[in-house]
Amino acid sequence: EPRFLTRLCCGRPSRHQPRVAMASRVRAHGAQAPKDTQLLAGGRPGVLGIRREDKNKWERRAPVAPKHVRALVEQGLKVIVQPSTRRVFTDREYEEAGAIIQEDLTECATIAAVKEVPIDLLLPNRTWIFFSHTIKAQPAGMPLLDAALEKKVRLVDYECITETGQRGGPRLVAFGNFAGYAGAIDFLRGLGERFLALGYSTPLLHIGSAFMYSSLEEAQRAVAMAGEAIRTKGLPPALCPFTAVFTGMGNVTKGALDIFKLLPHEMIEPGNLSKLAETGHASIEDCQKLFLSIATSEHMVRRKGGGPFDKAQYYSEPDLYESVFQDTILPYSTVIVNGMYWDERFPKLFGHDDLHRHVVSGNDRLLGVCDITCDADGSVPTRQFTSIEQPFFIYNALTDQTTTSLDDPGVLFHAVDHLPSELPREASEHFGNCLLPFLPSLVAACAPQAPGQGDTGSLPLPMRGAVITEGGQLTREYQYIQQLRTANARMDQEEREMEEELSKGALHPHGVQGVPACVGLELSGHLFDTKLINRILDLVEAQHGRVQIQNLDVASTVSDESHLSMLVMAQSQEQLDKIVSHISLAASEVDVAMRRAGGGSTMVPAAAQASSSLSPSQPPRSVLVLGSGFVSGPLVEYLLRRPENSITIASLERSEVEAFAHRYGSRVRPEVLDVLAPEEEAAREALVKSTDVIVSLVPATMHVGIARLAIRHGKHMVTASYVSEEMQALDTDARAAGVLIINEVGLDPGIDHMSAMQMIHHATSGANTKVLRFSSLCGGLPAPEAAGSSPLGYKFSWSPKGVLLAARNSARWRQDGQLQEIAGSNLLANSKPLTLNNALAFDVLPNRDSTAFAELYGLSDAPTFFRGTLRYRGFCDRMLVVSRLGLLEPGPAAALGPLAASGQQPARRQWFAALLGLPCDDDASLRKSLQERIGGAGLSKEQVEMGEEFVGWLGLLSDLPLPASATPLDSPIDVTTALLRRKEMSYLPGERDMVAMYHELVVERADGAVERRTATLIEYAEPNGATAMARTVGLTAAIAAQLVLDDAAPFGIGVQRPLRKEWYEPVLRRLDGEGIRMDERTELLRPPREAAETTPVMLSSGAVEAQSVLAAKL
Repeated sequence: EPRFLTRLCCGRPSRHQPRVAMASRVRAHGAQAPKDTQLLAGGRPGVLGIRREDKNKWERRAPVAPKHVRALVEQGLKVIVQPSTRRVFTDREYEEAGAIIQEDLTECATIAAVKEVPIDLLLPNRTWIFFSHTIKAQPAGMPLLDAALEKKVRLVDYECITETGQRGGPRLVAFGNFAGYAGAIDFLRGLGERFLALGYSTPLLHIGSAFMYSSLEEAQRAVAMAGEAIRTKGLPPALCPFTAVFTGMGNVTKGALDIFKLLPHEMIEPGNLSKLAETGHASIEDCQKLFLSIATSEHMVRRKGGGPFDKAQYYSEPDLYESVFQDTILPYSTVIVNGMYWDERFPKLFGHDDLHRHVVSGNDRLLGVCDITCDADGSVPTRQFTSIEQPFFIYNALTDQTTTSLDDPGVLFHAVDHLPSELPREASEHFGNCLLPFLPSLVAACAPQAPGQGDTGSLPLPMRGAVITEGGQLTREYQYIQQLRTANARMDQEEREMEEELSKGALHPHGVQGVPACVGLELSGHLFDTKLINRILDLVEAQHGRVQIQNLDVASTVSDESHLSMLVMAQSQEQLDKIVSHISLAASEVDVAMRRAGGGSTMVPAAAQASSSLSPSQPPRSVLVLGSGFVSGPLVEYLLRRPENSITIASLERSEVEAFAHRYGSRVRPEVLDVLAPEEEAAREALVKSTDVIVSLVPATMHVGIARLAIRHGKHMVTASYVSEEMQALDTDARAAGVLIINEVGLDPGIDHMSAMQMIHHATSGANTKVLRFSSLCGGLPAPEAAGSSPLGYKFSWSPKGVLLAARNSARWRQDGQLQEIAGSNLLANSKPLTLNNALAFDVLPNRDSTAFAELYGLSDAPTFFRGTLRYRGFCDRMLVVSRLGLLEPGPAAALGPLAASGQQPARRQWFAALLGLPCDDDASLRKSLQERIGGAGLSKEQVEMGEEFVGWLGLLSDLPLPASATPLDSPIDVTTALLRRKEMSYLPGERDMVAMYHELVVERADGAVERRTATLIEYAEPNGATAMARTVGLTAAIAAQLVLDDAAPFGIGVQRPLRKEWYEPVLRRLDGEGIRMDERTELLRPPREAAETTPVMLSSGAVEAQSVLAAKL
């Protein structure tokens, strides 16, 4: 009744009703303007604000979820959340987690949002963290950047939060998977509606758009239900075989593929699509599934003029390749899901003309395109972007027109450019999971009011590298933005002037429209701190030309190189040549490499010429590769990327060296050679004399003889092996001959040295920084899915004896200032457990004499220095039992003398009983005696059980005869080696290996702060390609060889290891380009003294725990 309205609108809840946050009522004409609030200068430390998103109605995400708020509140932080009726999490959920719900954020020293913040709402003197869209000097983001500078905001950008703290490193906050999930779900929904318009009802019709589901799990369930209907009822035969092609292998494509794999499917290689289409009408079985195919660059393009596809060359010189996708894949695709990176340097997959041609010829199967990348008329002919409300359009290839009606003829296109917002709950939780470890340190203090002040330097490395502005200035790593901004403004002005002149006909007196002369240029080097970009613009402007930047890759740090691709245009070829000449001279003066795109004439400064991998004008180079094993493959492939290189590969294995020649043609010359045989000395001399660089991949004991030849003939040499005493003794002779012999450029040794030295250099760059602990661990292992068939979790790619001998090595290391030494017989008993990435469970074994490397690393004074070997958990327990039973002894064992002298091959149980001096009358008595023997060796019950099980697996309790290769019988280690030569202990077809490396460095800074840095490398074998071990060793050695070929002068002469900056910086940078990189993380274990005195809460519970367990783990 009317009299109750006042009470309903104005009355307060009773004490029996649950309280909820007060909210403004819905008003048809919008909310009232907020009241002015008096600003609290800088906010209060320890107070975090969560801003309400208002960019568009679909932005329902939040930077942290309620569960993250609860975790922050438990750590003593105060969290204020702006109320929102649109956000995916309700105000009440945040309030129950401990947040305060209020409009006013002035108390907050740090404020987090997702999207850009309106300038008038950007509170000054605060730390703000959101996607700012400013780091590429995007014009739309420059007013916001100006406001951040004017208001002395410390601006942190999610896009720049990387594991390494450097631009270009692996991002911690990226939404590719979510874009893939939402895009695929929406696209399937659109296909269902489109197929209905074409006259076919399918189970896809029952799938909704991603935003229609309350969670990703519900959406996946809907897709899976549609898949079950396809499996039982099938798709209409007219739509089959239904082929879906996915482009690329990034997070976007992986997310989309995960959704499609919820439907019944069969994976098919792109090369088999045409065969599938040629079968004609699909069978009943083919109608009950989809055929999914992943197309990568090698399937999309071919080299102009013929020749093999070279992935590295394609990405560095894409103009040498042309698309074949439009003829080899497009005609056989029902739908295409485009999730790959693309820019204007690369060929398009297909265009409007290709669609038109296939439609006219009747060779068209394409029904839909899901362009998740949303490049306007980019790799695929996307004519327009769509929205979440209207996500589809139809493109008619015959009329070249688009329409939003799904009933019209043409191809269905889906191109929504903000897909992750359709899954706001999962996206927000992803945000929070990534940010939670860093927020306490970010919120602990107010934003600096002047450059260099405040706590930015003590922030965790990933967060520190994401700070764009503070104290009214751009930070050092982002000062390039101003130069790029100036360059963009000048190019815009030049473009406007060019258009005005064109409209007047001033540039084309004969009425010819267009640019008569143009060239693509690519530059690599320090483009910003040398101000080369600004100078180029000056030069072009002075000659009345024009520049268009096509691609710009800004360096990760100010010490790294940036890369620029640009199009230079002029009104005549003479004028263009003059401009290019001036640019070349300017580049050479600041040591920046420059080349013409497309393999044209190259102009490279003398200093940079040696390092340019793009120059086709280098003199011919010859490399002698000794050895043709697994490592040689990646090494040869890398060196042959440079057209000036030719290779002679020499080995005893004729079939192997001839296989290289067959694969690579005339640029590889095979030689059958014995590097030790005296009668082949002349052949070795001739090969060494005719080469520029020697790469020795033969066993380490053979390197010294080859090195003597190299010194005699003045040739540089590369090896991946440790420097032996004999090799080090050649240093004086090598220096006298002016020869460089670089060793230890593999994985371990190699990548371990270089990544450790770079890590130590970065961590100790500040004054009075003290290293407290350093450890380096490495292991070559089976990938987890391949390890299960071996009880040791290990597989042998060569003789097992080397691994067994390594398990008997003595070890030395320094721990807490004390020298630790263990005998080889006790090595396995001194393993420690380690878990990496919360998933991989390892045993850590001390690796020989670690102390020798402490001095090499410059860490002689570090209290703890440790190097270790990684094996899967359980390896050491089983091998310890084997060792305690004497199965690793080299022999001859006196107890086995009679059996060895008999000349007969005994049964395994008989031999084992003789070794132990036990009766072997029957299995039960031997087992009992074995248990007593193991139990008396000081082992745990679990170790005893594992050991007995492993002994049984070796067959030593059975009456099977010993293998014929188990000789001599009185050498236990040789018999054990023979017993381990089983099929399950070797890599089977399709099984992958894995390389794992882990560094841990703890430093104390001058201000008392203690920081722990970790670096992790997990590398897997390529599918049907090189092993992880071969890639990491072969590519590292190849890069070192190429650096020496280019210019050995910077490295000096003599016997060397890659421990200097001159080595590790270029090698690690090039390895990063191959996808081999250490993922670094930084954790603050103890705050600076000043911060500790003024800040009540600095460390998470995990950080405190890390302090206490660090020593134990080492």
